Amino acid sequence: MKRKETYLSRDFRETVALRFPAQAKELNTAFDMRLSALLAENADASKEKQYHLKRQILPGISAYETLQRVMPKEEALQTVHGYVERLARTSHKQLAALLHIPGLYRLVPGVFVKSTRSVFGPAAGFAPKELQTGNGVWRVDMMKCPYHDTCAEYGCPELCRCFCDSDDISYTGLHP
Repeated sequence: MKRKETYLSRDFRETVALRFPAQAKELNTAFDMRLSALLAENADASKEKQYHLKRQILPGISAYETLQRVMPKEEALQTVHGYVERLARTSHKQLAALLHIPGLYRLVPGVFVKSTRSVFGPAAGFAPKELQTGNGVWRVDMMKCPYHDTCAEYGCPELCRCFCDSDDISYTGLHP
């Protein structure tokens, strides 16, 4: 069964095709093999956690590790960060445009709280601590995060910063 291509795998393939054409086939194979191994090792994770593992965490680890075959570690980190940042900037623009629809911004806090509790809840491996609710303000600290835990487990805790920065880019400055 062919797995769905993620933005990370697509961007990885684009990078190796443009920058390392002579090694592209070998690098794509290495990426695919590593991703398959990571997916197999995490096959028993909950459905909710799989959502994060398959979409971002494991493709990110696979891309990061594979890129280190042809570039320094810091460059590989910045390359993966660029993939994640590009998607976050697109998401930010889309959210900002939606919030210009009259009255929609009033619905966002409630929708955001509900979806965050669902997608980023304990079943997905998060331990959220809600700090303040009410008056249009909702704050949460993640005391446990599968992005951090998985990256650390696979020896690349520095990769987690890409995903944290993504949230900052996506959601900063959206208030009308």
